[in-house]
Amino acid sequence: MTAGAPPSPVHVSRDGDVARITLTRPGHGNALEPALLHALCEAIADCRTARAVVLTGAGRAFSSGGDIREFHARAGDVATLEAFGDTVVSILNRAILALRELPCPTIAAVNGPLTGGAIGLMLACDIALMSRDAFIQPYYAKMGFAPDGGWTALLPGRIGAGHAASWLALDTRVDADTALTMGVVDRICDGHEFSDQLAALIDELSAHDPHTALTSRQLLDAADASPPLAERLARELDSFKRMLVRPETRQRMAAFLAPREVAG
Repeated sequence: MTAGAPPSPVHVSRDGDVARITLTRPGHGNALEPALLHALCEAIADCRTARAVVLTGAGRAFSSGGDIREFHARAGDVATLEAFGDTVVSILNRAILALRELPCPTIAAVNGPLTGGAIGLMLACDIALMSRDAFIQPYYAKMGFAPDGGWTALLPGRIGAGHAASWLALDTRVDADTALTMGVVDRICDGHEFSDQLAALIDELSAHDPHTALTSRQLLDAADASPPLAERLARELDSFKRMLVRPETRQRMAAFLAPREVAG
């Protein structure tokens, strides 16, 4: 890193041939914004030679999804707000597709709360391990946003369109046990066991041919009668931009942030 440059919002580390990608904006709940998402895409590209890739978040959250303050800061000009929404969701979609194209198994280590479009980073991975300290919540109905990040493009493949629709409509906060029962995640554990369970999961994969993961993904995608994932994500992007600029959505963002601004 260049002297005086701000720290990267994404950190990549290696333990042998296992790569760990960590979102590192803990003071902002690892919220998704352009610099982080660009860095994430670069990190994923750098992990193509790994035997397995782990994606997680620094601090107490996995990721709080899109940064509402960044959206609201541009709410005074519709064109600027729409352009920012296009940038954020477009790069998020690139990251989701890049994860799906990695030639090795991928693990989402959901160490804490996961909200909004960040679910796509988890759904793009082959395996999701979730701490019992974590929860998942859409927040779209509360904010007046259209769902992005795979809530309609990937989640129905795991839990069915009906369950996905009711979850989005009710904006339910789902804990780890419920997420496991629904089929949203694959394994859960107590927070103090999280590192050990993640290490055991990586060890479980160690004897397997890593290229099977990519081949399996490709075959499963080919067997899906839906349009290609990139097209489904593009539809989410179009809807997101359309709803983002509505007066109702801008009012909801302001109301959401008001008590936080007062609290400092």
